[in-house]
Amino acid sequence: MKIKKLSDYVRQLQKYVDLWWYSPLISAIALADNFFLVIPTDGILISSSMLRQKSWVKFAFATAIGSTIGALILAAAVELQGLPWILDLFPGLSESKTWVYTNKFFDKYGLIVVGAISFTPFMQQPAVVLAGLANTPLEKLAPVLLIARLIKYLIMSYVGSHAPRLLAKMWGIEGELKDAGIKIE
Repeated sequence: MKIKKLSDYVRQLQKYVDLWWYSPLISAIALADNFFLVIPTDGILISSSMLRQKSWVKFAFATAIGSTIGALILAAAVELQGLPWILDLFPGLSESKTWVYTNKFFDKYGLIVVGAISFTPFMQQPAVVLAGLANTPLEKLAPVLLIARLIKYLIMSYVGSHAPRLLAKMWGIEGELKDAGIKIE
């Protein structure tokens, strides 16, 4: 039995890029990415924007909204369940470079760290987990996450739809592009 690669699943998904339910689907995928770290959300967004250039704004908004809702659910769950639950859900998270970096700066800068991490190619989950552990009010966390993710995804989607060769120069998304089956030359 042949095991499919992640890029095969993404290609299968993108057959539906022209259908009305595609944007809500990528929103749901971005939500799930907060819990399943193997989903190449950035790559799916970029390749979708490349395939359907006129929908780049819609795809960026859908991805940002899904990612924000997923992060808020994660923060609320962490607040209720605590650190042991997170370490069971994300084994090895506390040893990751992002966790260590985020943990050091979260105590000093709080929501600024969450926004900065959410804007970058780094995983946003460690920052969201720390926000949940710190009992950061969701009504304060939501706009920070949404604005940072929206800016990030608008930039990525625009570049994917208008200037895909620039993707090769974007730092931190090589793995996502590979997982989505995107080859930039």
